[in-house]
Amino acid sequence: MSKRSSAKRADDGQDELDVMFRDHPADEKSGADATLGFTFQQWWAALVIAERLGEAEDFAVGVEVKEDVAILDSAQSPTKVEFCQVKKREQEGLWVFKDLHKKGRKRQDGTHDHSILAKLYARRREFGADRTSLRFVSNLGVKMPDEDGGVTNAINAELSSLTGEQQKVVKQAIAEQLGCPGDEVDLGGVLVHRTNLPLGEPEMFVSGKLEQLSCTGRLPFQLSHTSVAARVLASEIQSRASSTAYARSFDELKRRILSKTQALNILANVAQSKAPLSEVLEEATAELDREGHPFLERKEIKAQRVRVCADASDRTNMIFTKVADALQQARIPIEAAIGAKASLGELMNEVVDEARATSPDEFVGLPLAYIRAVALLVLHDAIDLHVFTAPPSTEPKEEQ
Repeated sequence: MSKRSSAKRADDGQDELDVMFRDHPADEKSGADATLGFTFQQWWAALVIAERLGEAEDFAVGVEVKEDVAILDSAQSPTKVEFCQVKKREQEGLWVFKDLHKKGRKRQDGTHDHSILAKLYARRREFGADRTSLRFVSNLGVKMPDEDGGVTNAINAELSSLTGEQQKVVKQAIAEQLGCPGDEVDLGGVLVHRTNLPLGEPEMFVSGKLEQLSCTGRLPFQLSHTSVAARVLASEIQSRASSTAYARSFDELKRRILSKTQALNILANVAQSKAPLSEVLEEATAELDREGHPFLERKEIKAQRVRVCADASDRTNMIFTKVADALQQARIPIEAAIGAKASLGELMNEVVDEARATSPDEFVGLPLAYIRAVALLVLHDAIDLHVFTAPPSTEPKEEQ
């Protein structure tokens, strides 16, 4: 079969990227294995999306597309791609730079696994240096040699910034592993990057990025529940990462790729809908945890979550309605007085105290933890109080 019939060609004679991205038999098993719970990679992909949504340029993020994460300049007709290997380490300390380029474990046939940098560089040789950049990403920094022969903690460093002798060592290691001349290895556009994404509660970090975008007007809509939006975005990424069916074309491979437009649509749907009450309460109690709110109070509030959510879903529950309305009325002056400088726990207690003082009859017989849980929903605007307000009846009194 001729090249003309088997693949599209670019002006420079190279295959176009959308043709080259298709799966090959050697890719299939590694892609399937890589989807079994690499949650840190998926959260990092969500972070990349959140960071790039505020920019004007188009982009798309692929998960398990040749590497852990592939960042494309378009989901339709890509012309450039950044391949990223994302590795997490739970122990303290730093990566040692030589561990990134030394050959891996010995196989039964006497050969060795490729190093991290050699695996990445193989993608550049496959896709072309002029349209491929490479990035090693980890939650830890890398001990890299400096110009004076010492070491420095690299957070965001291009390997082309190494001295000539230092680059020579890396180039020779990569060349030997890939079976190519050392002078063909170009370290320009090869980045070592330490991400600020934490291992614990990465959703809060992504949520913060989305909130920043929303607050600065760089999204075409307002996100009121950014933590929920972050989880929905990560869930979509995880779903796409699990799509390991063999892709014979770029169109089939798009099942693993999330475009800028698709990401915005996902977030827009979240913006238009209220978060489930259980998730709002879960996030609110997590915030109380972070504030160091008294343990027993937090425990008691969490114990009321099921009852509160059930009562809130019952539009005929007038006891809940009156409690929520009293808390909403108390909330307005409290937030005006101390809202800007108060923690969530302080606001909750102030609103509860004010509501019980001004409308004591509405709270008779209710546990304090229950009232506090309802107050958390009210403070997060999770309850549509208009739904619970019965419209005035037009029927004669005797027929009601």
